Amino acid sequence: MMHGMHVDYARGTRRGGGFWKGVLSVVAVWLCAAVPAGAAPEKPHVVLAVGGKATLYYLPLTIAERRGYFRDEGLDVEINDFPGGAKALQALIGGSADVVSGAYEHTIVMQTLAQKVEAFVLQGTNPGLELGIVKARAASYSWPKDLKGMRVGVSAPGSSTHMFVNHLLASVGLTPDDVSIVGVGTGAGAVAAVRGGRIDALSSVEPVMGLLVKSGDIRIVHETISDEGTKAIFGGTLPAATLYAKRAFIEAHPETVQALTNAMVRALLWLRDASTEDVLNTVPPEYLLGDKALYTAAFEKVRSAYSKDGRFSKKGVQSSYEVLFQHNGAVRRASVLWLNETYTNDFVERALRTVRTP
Repeated sequence: MMHGMHVDYARGTRRGGGFWKGVLSVVAVWLCAAVPAGAAPEKPHVVLAVGGKATLYYLPLTIAERRGYFRDEGLDVEINDFPGGAKALQALIGGSADVVSGAYEHTIVMQTLAQKVEAFVLQGTNPGLELGIVKARAASYSWPKDLKGMRVGVSAPGSSTHMFVNHLLASVGLTPDDVSIVGVGTGAGAVAAVRGGRIDALSSVEPVMGLLVKSGDIRIVHETISDEGTKAIFGGTLPAATLYAKRAFIEAHPETVQALTNAMVRALLWLRDASTEDVLNTVPPEYLLGDKALYTAAFEKVRSAYSKDGRFSKKGVQSSYEVLFQHNGAVRRASVLWLNETYTNDFVERALRTVRTP
């Protein structure tokens, strides 16, 4: 089952029944021969894809960009924003993007398609996803079984907002076919879909969810921002937003990836100590959705969900796999998955030895 250094610390095969719970630790060493720290990026111009840049889910990316941390690392990062994370992933696989700012679980799913994609810095330790029911149907909702027959808005089909819905359905014995999924984006499109009666429920992130709650358009029934909410839905904290890339890109451009990581770790360290006013003064004005108080409340609601240092935990990675196993057929059918090849802490550990906040 295991060959050489490739250890699947999630499971062997499913045929024996149950998850393989013994967690084996093997440290990847392929990066140790990288160019010494401080070398110039091999690829100064980097194309980065993201699905919903203005959301608080990707705030660390915006901090790194707006505070000039990428530029300080010798990088010119071109950020292309898409309606959802699945679209950003498509850009990576199709070759029009070098790196994605996206949900960690995509790296596991892509391995089932023989695509080697690896996350190298963590932005969030709780998913930050919420499910809201539109006002007209909110009173009759009590648990995920009530989603049956609903039109559910997600950022884009296949994105983490969609996976969240699939998980809720699977938790009560429903299937993805029991609802109708509608891609609505993460901003104005989501608001219009709710207010225009196009959807009955919305799976999304802050600050849009806060806006719709404040206006009375939806009632949030499930959240994965707080530790309590995340534990209730997923059983524990999960890695959320990351930067990830194809393994081939990482191997060919270790100093570029290190520079990206340095900038993101610097943003996370800054965010850890920044005041709310500092954040409000850093993000583009349009991110506030015309309501500074709303954005303030949304940020303070999700603040604890950001990674303190960019590191992945093996426990979180294992939990992410187990969640996917419950609702993703490709993950369930895979005879073996090498979870230790879906992420690395090597670049973050190097960054933490050298990066300092201003």
